[in-house]
Amino acid sequence: MLIKIQGWHEADEHEKILEEINRIPREFWDYDVTCFYSRALNNLERYEEALDLLMGIKNRGRNDPLWNFRIGYSLYYLGREKEASGYFQKALDLGDNCNDTRELLEASLKEAEQKKTNQGEDSLVLYTEREIKAVENHIEKYFGAYKNVFHEISSQNIHVDVAIIPPTPYRNYYVLVTMGMGARKMDTPPELEEYKLERAEILVCLPPNWKLNKLDDEKWYWPIRWLKILARLPGNENTWLGWGHTIPNGSPFAENTLFSAVMLVAPGAFGKKSYICKLPGGDEVNFYQMLPLYEEEIRFKLEHGAEALLELMDDKDLEYLKLKRRKVTK
Repeated sequence: MLIKIQGWHEADEHEKILEEINRIPREFWDYDVTCFYSRALNNLERYEEALDLLMGIKNRGRNDPLWNFRIGYSLYYLGREKEASGYFQKALDLGDNCNDTRELLEASLKEAEQKKTNQGEDSLVLYTEREIKAVENHIEKYFGAYKNVFHEISSQNIHVDVAIIPPTPYRNYYVLVTMGMGARKMDTPPELEEYKLERAEILVCLPPNWKLNKLDDEKWYWPIRWLKILARLPGNENTWLGWGHTIPNGSPFAENTLFSAVMLVAPGAFGKKSYICKLPGGDEVNFYQMLPLYEEEIRFKLEHGAEALLELMDDKDLEYLKLKRRKVTK
């Protein structure tokens, strides 16, 4: 099969590669087959699909120059030149001597700098490789293993991906967690400096029947949209987010719900150790759960406080999003 795949690759018959590999059940794909499939997707300009597949084998691919090149290739053609440059550089550091890699690295750096100049934006703030590894390990340890990620196509100031943790027999609901918000420190008040609240990531728990394959419909997309809104709000507004903070939408989020605001709470169902991820440099990333609220509930919270509102809720109200959750205030 590998001889046929290489022949089709050289003949630019990349659809045939996909057809051949798709004859194999996905659970039997090994590292090499996944790489060949991703290369064909890149050559067919299906960069997001290629990136998703390649990120699914990142533990094996981190020290493979070809894997790093292909990740960089996908990112470059998705317009994420600054991120791409890091992967091209690592491919070269790992022994890639291809002129294409050097040329793409130079192009990535040049175009990223040009974008920064043209747009007058601050440079993109990202976790270091050691930091993002610590965040990923924390998510997998406390919230669950994930293979799929909603990769952000266009990024400003920070790059926010969303890890998708599928339902399990132990926790029968999806867990969606941002990865990238905490790369930029928030403007927390000086009196709170000792509590290390400058960095945060946010999660939301969705029922097992939530239609993640229909995100072109706002009634299924709005929780993800709000994860991204919250992740960017501190940088856009020069402020900070933390436990008990509420953010109103002003009207229901979508046609399938009466929720119109969110409050940040501790992810209690996952245990206290899940609340904080320690980074290699000593900083801490605080994890908060996004809890949707009704209009009456946010009014109650503003008058009586977050703790008083949470006392009216039981654990089932807090575990995951229920579109027809009872109102706990009158």
